[in-house]
Parts: sequence; C-alpha cells; structure tokens
Amino acid sequence: MNRKITITAVVIIAVLLAAIFVSLKLSETSMELQKEILSNAEILLKDEDNEIILTKEDISNCGEENFHAILDTSDTDPSTHSYTGVELKNILISCNIDFHDKSTVVLSAADGYSVAYSMDEVAMDNNVYIAYMEDGELLGSRDVDGRGPYEAIIVSDYFSNRRCKWLTKIEVRR
Repeated sequence: MNRKITITAVVIIAVLLAAIFVSLKLSETSMELQKEILSNAEILLKDEDNEIILTKEDISNCGEENFHAILDTSDTDPSTHSYTGVELKNILISCNIDFHDKSTVVLSAADGYSVAYSMDEVAMDNNVYIAYMEDGELLGSRDVDGRGPYEAIIVSDYFSNRRCKWLTKIEVRR
C-alpha cells in the first residue's frame, strides 16, 4: 500500500513539474515580446480579427490632446496632473476596430499586470486615455523609474488604482 502511494505521489509531482516547465516556456516567449515592445515604445493592439503594432507616431496621429487626471499613489497625496495622450476609443476607431459589439478592453503591462475596462467606460467621452506625457515631460521608461513609455489612465478613477503603467498590449474582447 505504501509503495502504491509513493508511486502515485511521484507521478503527480512529475506531472506538476512538467506542467510548470511548459508554462514557463510558453510565457517566456510572451514576456520577451512584451519587453521588446516596451523597449521599442510600441503597443500591440489585438481584437478577434486583427493584431497591429502601434508606434508613438501611430498613436499620436489618432488625436493627441491634453487632459487632467488625479494621481494618487501609496506614498503621495492625491494631486491633479496635466497629461498628453490619446483617447483609447480614438485609437480603436483609427485602427478600424469595431468596439461597439464588444464588452471589455484588457490592457496589459510589461510586468504582467492587467486591468479591464468596460466598453461603456471606453466609449465615454474624455475618460480613457493612453498617455505618454505628464506635466510636459515624457513618462519615462521603466529603467529610470518611469511609468511609460505609455500609461493607460481612466480619468473617472479618482484613486489611480485602475491605471496600467508600462502598457504594452490592448486587447478588445467580446
């Protein structure tokens, strides 16, 4: 009986280790792509039918504008800042992505963090932006303790907990 339990335990451990190894190998490719996109100051835009790499020029050509939002971090008091960026819905429209029959946009960062916005939030005027400047300065890369080159900001979030710094991917989902 003990031998049977030991063999079963060894098989289970071997299967789990194999699953972990395969998972790490699959995510390694994705993480390398995320790092490359981040270092090139690009964003991968995906929906069911399209996969587009957007450059800074592509993004700013979608209707660059200035807006204000509250920044509230764990080590600072809430303060209003001026940002430069583009409304996410304008990027989707410029890339011919029909988002009206979709329900969610998932934004992902180079560090693996993701945040989801409802399509109602994205469609709302002056609400969801992809920013690249704060108070007249570029957001700065991760290497210099910056939050960029891109950060998703939802203006209606007064606590800043639904932002996505180091943004590398935008995925439109049903």
